[in-house]
Amino acid sequence: MIPEAHYKAVIDRCYWPLLKLAEGEGTRESVPVAIEMSGTTLKEVNRIDPGFVAKLAELWQGGRCEFIGSGLSQAILPLIPVEVNRWNLAAGNRVYEELLGQRPKTALVNEQTYSKGLVDLYTEAGYETIIMDWNNPFQYNRYPEEYRYFPQIAEGFESSINVLWSNSIAFQKFQRTVHNELTENEYLEYLFERHSSESERAFVLYCNDAEVFDYRPGSADEVDGEYSAVVRLLGRIGADERVRLQTPGAIVEHFKGDDRAFKRIGIESVEMPVVTKKQGKYNPVRWAVAGRDSTHINTECHKLYDRLREIAARGEVSQEVLGPIQERLVELWGSDFRTNTIDEKFLNFHQLLGSLKTESEGLLVENAGMEQRAESVPPSMGDADARAEILSTESLFRVSTEAVVAEFLPGKGLAIKGLTFPGVSVEPLVGTLEHGFYEDMRLGADFFSGHIIHLTRDAVKATDLVRLVREPDVKECSDTVKVEVKLDIAIGTLWKSYTIYKSEPKVELTCRLKVNALAASSLRLGIFTMLPGGFDSSTLWYEAVNGGSSTERFYVEGHEVMHDTPATPGVTASACLGATDGIVSIGDRDKSVTITTDKSQLYSVPMISYKDVDGSFFFRLYHSVGEVDDTAWWVWRGYNEITFTVTARKEALNGRDRC
Repeated sequence: MIPEAHYKAVIDRCYWPLLKLAEGEGTRESVPVAIEMSGTTLKEVNRIDPGFVAKLAELWQGGRCEFIGSGLSQAILPLIPVEVNRWNLAAGNRVYEELLGQRPKTALVNEQTYSKGLVDLYTEAGYETIIMDWNNPFQYNRYPEEYRYFPQIAEGFESSINVLWSNSIAFQKFQRTVHNELTENEYLEYLFERHSSESERAFVLYCNDAEVFDYRPGSADEVDGEYSAVVRLLGRIGADERVRLQTPGAIVEHFKGDDRAFKRIGIESVEMPVVTKKQGKYNPVRWAVAGRDSTHINTECHKLYDRLREIAARGEVSQEVLGPIQERLVELWGSDFRTNTIDEKFLNFHQLLGSLKTESEGLLVENAGMEQRAESVPPSMGDADARAEILSTESLFRVSTEAVVAEFLPGKGLAIKGLTFPGVSVEPLVGTLEHGFYEDMRLGADFFSGHIIHLTRDAVKATDLVRLVREPDVKECSDTVKVEVKLDIAIGTLWKSYTIYKSEPKVELTCRLKVNALAASSLRLGIFTMLPGGFDSSTLWYEAVNGGSSTERFYVEGHEVMHDTPATPGVTASACLGATDGIVSIGDRDKSVTITTDKSQLYSVPMISYKDVDGSFFFRLYHSVGEVDDTAWWVWRGYNEITFTVTARKEALNGRDRC
């Protein structure tokens, strides 16, 4: 993270050398570089050094370089609601046009974190090409290897877009060479192993930060001469007769009509619906629930988002007033606030958050009287429904209604033994798989539902699977039965309640956790184990919205999905879904279970664990509110509450493509 006091030095030491490359300073001829900046960064650079922005615009207009867009804020789009993503891309375009005189046609996917739903958003914003990392999409999709050397076409839902491949290994080797960790000859040997004497190919040399050359983010070390090494290395590459340096846009144009290019592909996969660059430790969980208390930062952003939606829905505030507030919320969703954030930046976030809260609350207060009058009318309770059947024994607590049969385990913290929805399936769909259910010893354990799992940095595990010391509290109303327990567990006090509906196939699980000083760790709850007897394995799927406007469905048979497993010993998770509307569904050809949560109550991200096992399957859904990686730095004190709503319904295949 770069302190504001260093901004001018970074522009001088890291940004200007790129424009000098484009002008040909220090090389035999100009190097056609491509430069990406968010709209926020471009505005800040213009404030500090307007001459740089003017020169950038001049060189871009003259075809000496290409400007690459990304939006107003470098935000992780698959983790953010679609409306905010639209605001982000549109506001970025306005800044680019204002300061550079034109809008870019090529976008760098922010932090190379992609989902299928983003394609339609980029095309709506006028982009024709995205730059996306090759390595992780290839790991699971296994396209023909030649695809990496040509632009291809990424399929969205309503549109498609050109994709030009970056390469994590390539940019890391370039960086290591400039940092003198790899010799130039070793790098050139690596590079020209990718050359073909039979046909032209495209290969992106470097697609990462400029600030890592002649500057060290987060370090007091003084470095110099690295841009000279960049110039020297590019000079050697450009002088080779096997090479012609081009900008991304020129590469896409060059290969139009080539039968090896522009094949229609999916970048996402069943195993990795939200794709990220680099090694497994660098995954979207870091911006979701790790970092510098990303969980609560994201919760606050969702609260503001919900408030702005409410204001907009009333239609009483003009877009001239609302637009600037929406843009500032976009800035709050920036990735830099969520990882290795320095104190200065963290304080700036909370100052901006506070001002937006005050401003948006003011817009709501204008209509508070009307709201109060509407709320003063009590809702009709209707006729009382039939009473539920409640059974309580030492080993089982059961609540039976017309729509739900819910069984719980008193000896395991009131974990869910089974949820049956008679109008949907005669078999329970969610519950507990007892030890010995699978012959495969990798699954030689009990697998519960409705519990929490906590894991410290030192791998010390704690759960709420404790024997109840007294009967659950039960409150029956006309349409629901509420069952509540209080549990003292290793990390604090947990109040857990289930609300079972009488006339709907619906159950709510609420967890209220009080902690004194919970340090950065893995904390998962909203855990639901699918019961194999309730589903048809050959048509099993999961689906969620990941930053776009459409639901992405993935059929799991024959795949192994392991979002919940550690990426490395120090990184507790490998992947997650965005589920940006708070909804995940799991189903088969004729039924589904949907789990919904409100991200403005407490932000969480879902994780899927699935594998085929001995003619059956293991399928579990987790919700994480905290994980550990190299960015995790948070301490919780006090109360946090989150509710998961489980509903079931009859389902029919809707013709969407299998992924």
